[in-house]
Amino acid sequence: MYLRRLAVPVAAIAVGAAFLPAYASAATAHHAPAAHGSTFATGAGAASGFKTFSSPASKSVRLQRAATQPVKSRTSATGKIIYAGTYDCAVEAGDGTQANPYCFLQDAVNAAAPGDTIDVSGSTGYFSSHAVVVKTSGISIVGTSDQSWIWPGNADAGKPALILDGVSDVTVSNLMLTATNVPSVEIVGSSGITLDSDYIDQRFTAGTDTLTIDGASSNITVSRTFVDNGTWTAPGHSAISIASGAGNVTLASDLIAASGIKADTVAGLTVTGNTIQRTCAAAIDVEGASSGISIQNNLLEDANPQSDGAGYQSNCAANSQAWAPDVVISANASAQATADYNDFYVYGTDATDLYSWAGTAYTTLSAFQTGTGQGAHDVIDSKQAQQISNFRSNTDGAIDAKLVKGSAAIGSANTSAPGALSSDFYGASPYTSRGAVEYVPVDPNLAVSLSAQNTSALGFSFQAAVTSTDVPLDLTIAWGDGTTSNTSFTGSNTYFTVHTYSKPGSYPISATVTDNQGDTVGNTVSVTTAGSDYTAYGPVRILDTRNGTGIGGTAAKVGPNGTVKLQVSGSGTPGSLIPAGITGVVLNLTVTNPTATGYLTAYPNQGYGGVPQNRPTSSNVDFQAGQTAPNLAVVPVGPDGIVDLYNGSGGTVNLIADVSGYFTQSAASGYSPLSPARLVDTRKGVGAPKAPVAAGGKLTVQIAGADGGQLPSGLTAVALNVTVVTPQTGGYLTLYPDGGSRPTASNLDFGAGQVIANAVIVPVGSDGKIDVYNGSGGSANVLVDVVGYYSTSSTSALVPVTPIRLLDTRTWAYGPITPGGYAYLWSKLSTTDPKLTAVVVNTTVTRTKGSGYETVSPDPNSLNAYNGGTAVFPTPPNVSTLDWSQGQTVPNLVQASTGQNGIVDYWNRSGGNMDLIVDQFGYYQAD
Repeated sequence: MYLRRLAVPVAAIAVGAAFLPAYASAATAHHAPAAHGSTFATGAGAASGFKTFSSPASKSVRLQRAATQPVKSRTSATGKIIYAGTYDCAVEAGDGTQANPYCFLQDAVNAAAPGDTIDVSGSTGYFSSHAVVVKTSGISIVGTSDQSWIWPGNADAGKPALILDGVSDVTVSNLMLTATNVPSVEIVGSSGITLDSDYIDQRFTAGTDTLTIDGASSNITVSRTFVDNGTWTAPGHSAISIASGAGNVTLASDLIAASGIKADTVAGLTVTGNTIQRTCAAAIDVEGASSGISIQNNLLEDANPQSDGAGYQSNCAANSQAWAPDVVISANASAQATADYNDFYVYGTDATDLYSWAGTAYTTLSAFQTGTGQGAHDVIDSKQAQQISNFRSNTDGAIDAKLVKGSAAIGSANTSAPGALSSDFYGASPYTSRGAVEYVPVDPNLAVSLSAQNTSALGFSFQAAVTSTDVPLDLTIAWGDGTTSNTSFTGSNTYFTVHTYSKPGSYPISATVTDNQGDTVGNTVSVTTAGSDYTAYGPVRILDTRNGTGIGGTAAKVGPNGTVKLQVSGSGTPGSLIPAGITGVVLNLTVTNPTATGYLTAYPNQGYGGVPQNRPTSSNVDFQAGQTAPNLAVVPVGPDGIVDLYNGSGGTVNLIADVSGYFTQSAASGYSPLSPARLVDTRKGVGAPKAPVAAGGKLTVQIAGADGGQLPSGLTAVALNVTVVTPQTGGYLTLYPDGGSRPTASNLDFGAGQVIANAVIVPVGSDGKIDVYNGSGGSANVLVDVVGYYSTSSTSALVPVTPIRLLDTRTWAYGPITPGGYAYLWSKLSTTDPKLTAVVVNTTVTRTKGSGYETVSPDPNSLNAYNGGTAVFPTPPNVSTLDWSQGQTVPNLVQASTGQNGIVDYWNRSGGNMDLIVDQFGYYQAD
């Protein structure tokens, strides 16, 4: 007797390399003739979802940096430094030292004494969900990263990120402060407060002020800070709101988006060098008997369809909101108000009154200057500033603030204006332009373009192309998962590297380039892993042509060569529907009542580019006339969420589809493959009583801790191969989590006396068990073999591939697989490939000359052993992947572990020859 083997690198499918067929006798291995490879396709089965992500250099923006002269507390810090982070922990374990910082910022604030400085670190993509209240005077709170971020949630949801309550001489700099439905920052009864170089915004808010200063507060400075209100549809709400009674408030070189400034009866208000992109309301609105008002050097511009915020004139009108003047000064405030050196940009035809002064509206500057004696140096700008966005990682705030050549704002500021700073929003000096951002033409070409490509389930190749003059540069890449890469070089250069994530998902990759003058540009590209994690679901029936489920409610068999377009996304259990954006779905497909022999093929209706998908040559279920045939399928799903089911026969068929889970490109449950092992055999009393499962009976199977402890507790689903042996009557098996209600779906349909197997992926109950229900009128023996499991700690992610036929021995020059023989498929191109842990294949046996079963298992040999080395004759495990009787054609899905060396064996464990067909639908890779 001799063995026939075939070596095919499954990973070659993803990269379009040729297959490498080989033939071996029992003792030696050698390559097959080159002509042998001509029977196999090359370059097919490309990995679904492998994409290129890019962001051009034109999207580079200057990034905020610390002020040229560091801001200090009004009472110079003389105390100690206390260290804290903006991340959460269950229980405070920090002590405020640099080696062991507080994880709750509030604890650091509570521990501070006058003169102390709190050093607040951050981590990209993470924020503290705990609000902070400061009641200690004379302290400084300084963020040390661009992600020193507070965003209250959980128990603190609905609270401001920061409250300064009854304190004096406190400085807060370089923090990110976010809240929802309440002000992000509140200054209450406080004096001598400085907010500098902060990022203050609101998310998902129904409408409220962003930064509020109450009437009992005075001597407040807000400088070089981005403030985004984002509530243009909520009239009466402002980015900065100053209550009646407040005094000596200075707002200098701030960027204010999607709203403006409102003050009522304030004693001293200086608004200098700000860029304000107003919406429906005024950019600056001073009401009541306010005094000591100075408004100079500001760039006041309209919102527009290209800017962040939709509050431009036509939208305001559509939402029944007025288009207010840019600056409003009440009659009681006008006598002690100065307005000059302001720059107005009008978008398109959205012109409005520039000023409403003491109740009189002025549409033109000349009329305002003549009527009030104010605004002698005001200008109307013909140049729209460029948009700046992504001021911090994981933010979407944007404003038109980057001055362009020819702008009237350039070099025309009154540098002696009250409140004027010596450096701009970014810390650049000299600072002579109007608005918050100085025009800096020193290196107008400094830019960075980004490009990333999927290379594996979780891996990317990445390049950052930097354009610059011939000066030293530092490049930092923040990968969006808390890790960074750094490099330095001189002048224009392209940096190549690779990165692998630990979990599937979408990640923002940010690059910052800093030159030797301290100027920094940044760019961001969002990437999505090709790999997907699994979410257990159901099982739930989403298609049954016998009663119209899934096809509009009208029962109808599928015609010859007909196709059912099954909408998967949006189907399922009401209240818990399968979401959009899934990349794959696990379906148990059953063909029943076929009138002719044929096959069923499941495939995505659309490819990942949204184009129609060609039907592959692979099959999922092979059937004969009159046969009921089930099979599990892992089917890629395109962006439309539809799976096509093709009836490849000349007769009609009924189709049933039960979903038991789906895959998404986000962190959920990864896969852990196992060498197949038998958990239950009711014929022998293995894992269950030695007795058939009674009619209508239930068998409870312990999963957690089984297979010698290989199956851990806490797993979410288990991958099994289930076989029914000689049932007394026809029926079905349903597997479901123990402790739950039995679903109407089925996993394995069988006839009386039949031996038949089917792959099953079933959620596991909270007690670590599953139930197997015998839905027949007679008893039946049941075998359960485990091949793997899903858990949140498992690291292998699925990469679906366009279905491809890997092997068909009917067209193989070496004929069928003999009794006791096996074929092997090599699943790696080289040992340097990213770790491939399992393959998702459909195996079909046909032209069977004897009854028996197939076993699929990892091979212990290395490829070198088959290429001139000494191969050890493998011993297959005592499990079955599919069973057949002589003459039958039988399919079954298997998620086959690739073992130590990437080789999978397909054994013929019958008394006669059999032909083998192997179709691949995906593979799993670990990080």
